[in-house]
Amino acid sequence: MFLLMVIEALTVLGSVLSANLLNALIKSQLNPFLLAVGLLMLDWMVIAALNYGASIYQEKVIQNIDISIRQDLADILIDKDYESYNSRGTGVYESWVNNDIQTINVQGLQNFFTVVEGIFGTVFALFTLIAYHWSLALSALILAGLIIMAPKVFDKRIMRANTQLTHQNEAFVNRTQDVMGVFNLLYAFQALRLLKQGIVSASQALKQSYVNQRRAQSSVQVVGFLGNVISQVMLMGLTGILAMMKLVSIGTLSAVSSLSGNIFNNLGNMSTYLGMIRGVAPIFEKFELEREKFPATAEPTEMAVATTAIVPDMIRVRDLSFGYHADQLILRHVNYNFEQGKKYLILGESGGGKSTFLKVLTGYLTNYTGEIRLAGKSLRDYSANQLGQQLLYLDQRPQALTTTVRENLQLADSYSDDELVAVLLATKLCPDRERAEAFLDQNVGAGGSDLSGGQLQRLALARGLLRHVGVILLDEGTSAVDTANAVKIERDLLENPALTLIMISHTPHAETQALFDETIQFAELNGK
Repeated sequence: MFLLMVIEALTVLGSVLSANLLNALIKSQLNPFLLAVGLLMLDWMVIAALNYGASIYQEKVIQNIDISIRQDLADILIDKDYESYNSRGTGVYESWVNNDIQTINVQGLQNFFTVVEGIFGTVFALFTLIAYHWSLALSALILAGLIIMAPKVFDKRIMRANTQLTHQNEAFVNRTQDVMGVFNLLYAFQALRLLKQGIVSASQALKQSYVNQRRAQSSVQVVGFLGNVISQVMLMGLTGILAMMKLVSIGTLSAVSSLSGNIFNNLGNMSTYLGMIRGVAPIFEKFELEREKFPATAEPTEMAVATTAIVPDMIRVRDLSFGYHADQLILRHVNYNFEQGKKYLILGESGGGKSTFLKVLTGYLTNYTGEIRLAGKSLRDYSANQLGQQLLYLDQRPQALTTTVRENLQLADSYSDDELVAVLLATKLCPDRERAEAFLDQNVGAGGSDLSGGQLQRLALARGLLRHVGVILLDEGTSAVDTANAVKIERDLLENPALTLIMISHTPHAETQALFDETIQFAELNGK
């Protein structure tokens, strides 16, 4: 802002030097004329250098603000629970940190600096006009107020257009992600035309939102432009009258022409910029609404969790019912006791609610009726962090970061290489220590694409074993692993006396099925 102030002061000085140059020319004064030319040249060279530095520094400031906003958005996301985060597609969140930030940059931050520049230029120009004649400054001030106030009538229209655009951007990213994310499916069934149709239809909806936004912005720009032109002509006319009345010199006409350009170009555009700046308010209101929905949670205290409690019925389920929709229950009055250290195999048809049952037990899905008690306490009394210290749910479609095996195992924690190697050997990801040490530094590819399905499942299991959780809920956790290794992994889990294992399987292995303490037919359990 300091640089912008200096630049505008030098710009106004340039207008004064131009007037002096013209006055010297009219009076045929060579030395004053040459001095004015030299100073004017130097003035604009300094302005050019300062503009260069200000432009670079301005971008640094904008990028720092972007990072700060994205940090706040990340805080909002990590305060969400499993259900609320997954209630939207990831495209919505990508739109927040990309499209919305870009809108804030273009309409908000860049225009903010332009407005600051305009304010300095206007103030300096008004004071300079006073030096020529008070009526020029007073007229310019009145006209400036009208130019600034007139476009406010379009504020609501711009805000509506920006609100529509930010939501349409979310929908666009979601839709394009949907169709591009199933390329393999569409390719296999020769239906790739659906990819094009999805992108085009999403683009058409987005187009209308951009057109509506441009229409609202153009209304403000037209009003600003007309105010700018009319004001400059009126001020020039007043200066001409003053010159004919011998109240100002002829050279003043040049200065006023330049200064009025400074004032009214700035103000004519400023009304547009202010309207666009106000137009980004709905984006911040949207973010603030998300923050209010999910306020930051306090860090859990150590005393809040009984991690070593030994009770006969470690997980007690009473009259549990759940449905993603209120009128379509998936779980109906489920009752069961899972005892510490025992191993449970849950069998049943696909789509019967087994995976949902495990997600409820893990605390991922909370909108259930009935009661679940863990180590004597209601599951609802535990924070997500506390539950994560005791329970691990392993999805049948595990996820991976696009980085090394080491970082995928450690995540936010830190483990020694000996611990990491041991867990790679335990999950049969590597046959010996030498290969395990090399495997740690291997990149898994985008989302784990360089690993097989079986390797991804074992990597997910390795994360859990590394953290020594007391209860593992395994959802088809070895379905993609070859039979020999799957049997070895399951046997190791089943022979661990400290581990409580609840495992879903559609294809149980005969070699390990006898090692389970109980086999549960989920269809009989659900609805009793």
